[in-house]
Amino acid sequence: MTDAELIKVQDEEGNDIELELIETIELDGNEYVILAPVGQEEDAYVYKVIDSPDGKKYVAIEDEDEFERVVEEYESYFDEE
Repeated sequence: MTDAELIKVQDEEGNDIELELIETIELDGNEYVILAPVGQEEDAYVYKVIDSPDGKKYVAIEDEDEFERVVEEYESYFDEE
């Protein structure tokens, strides 16, 4: 069993959920993470990482173009292999 990095985020209803870090992506000077429920990589979510005085915040991406750029960058990792 691997030591997965788990990150807590809040869903739309304000409930805390724990997700597994799949990948970190640097794009256009911003940091993004791909997170998924533990053991369910096919149900991944994309969050933008925002540094704040309280630590890192994970914010859902609402801009469709930004979301698509991050997904394309993530998919390009598999094209390089």
